[in-house]
Order: sequence, then structure tokens, then C-alpha cells
Amino acid sequence: MLEEFRLRLSRLVEFVMAALLAVIFITFLLQIFARYAPNLAFLVPIEPLVVWISGIEPIGWTVNLISLLWVWLIFVGCAFAISEKDHVVFDVFLQAMPPRLRLFMSAVVSVIVVSAMAYAFLPTWEAVFGSRLMELKKIQTLRVPLTGDKIPIKWLFAPFIVMMLALIARYALRAVSLVRQVKYAGSLNEQRTR
Repeated sequence: MLEEFRLRLSRLVEFVMAALLAVIFITFLLQIFARYAPNLAFLVPIEPLVVWISGIEPIGWTVNLISLLWVWLIFVGCAFAISEKDHVVFDVFLQAMPPRLRLFMSAVVSVIVVSAMAYAFLPTWEAVFGSRLMELKKIQTLRVPLTGDKIPIKWLFAPFIVMMLALIARYALRAVSLVRQVKYAGSLNEQRTR
């Protein structure tokens, strides 16, 4: 049941990440077109089209939208779409250990990750959703493309909170699973020695 839920969630997130990447790409192409089309309008043989293309002005909001979507793509994708084996790991020492010790050390690392994320969660929440974010650094204001309304800068940093929660859940489940495996391996060793 849990594995099926994880698989469905992973597929949903992969679809959303692909859609975000498509929006980023289309926005990027729109930005390029708006920037360079007026300079190339003289090449178009149809006069009304030349007038329209010459009047196009560069679009300023595309950079902000691309930045916002890219941050969401990276953090949410890392939290949900990438499996444990797809992350870069340095496990030379871990692989040199005996199997039971390897399981135990993996469980310890999982508990450390959960502890670090849990410890940092409240200060990070306060920094992102509290009033401290603008005090930390002067950041350019994001705006809604069509209306020009300001987008609170917290939405640029919110996916980090999502990633923290996902990592806490993922590594807590992993730690429980590894502890069970260590106990099972220990009971197998006891049965073999009898």
C-alpha cells in the first residue's frame, strides 16, 4: 500500500516537473523572441507583420518566472521524483563494512538527516514565512506577469520547506526499515550459530 502510494506520488511529481520544465522552456523561447525579433523585423516581407514585430518590447517578467519555476523544479524534484539510488553518494567506506554494520551505519545516517532537518525546520520556516526573510537579504521583487502585482518572495523559498518535510519523512521511513533489517539480520545470525 505504502509502496503503491509512493510510486503514484513519484509519477505525479514527475509529470508536474515535466510540465514545469516545458513552461520554463516556452517562457525562455518567448523571452528570446521578444528580445531579438524587433531587430530582425526588416527581414519579414509582409508590411503589417513588420510593424507588429517592430513594436514588440523585451519582456521583463520572464526571468523572474523562470527563476521561480526553476527553484521549485529543483527542490520538489529532489524531494519526490529522484529515488535514493539516483542521488550522488560517497559510499566507499560503507561498502567496505560487513553487511550488518553497513545497515546499522545507514540507519545512523538516516537518523542524523532526520535530526538535522527537524532541528533546522522551525528556523527555516520562520525565515521563509515569518518576517525575517527580507531582513536577511535585499532581493528583487517578483511580479505576476499579467497584472504586475507583487509575488511575496517567500514563494521563491517555499519549496525548500517542502523538500525538508519530504526528506524528514523519507529518511524516517528509511531508518525504521533499516533498523528492522538490522534486527532481522541479527536474528538470522543467532539461528545460524545454534
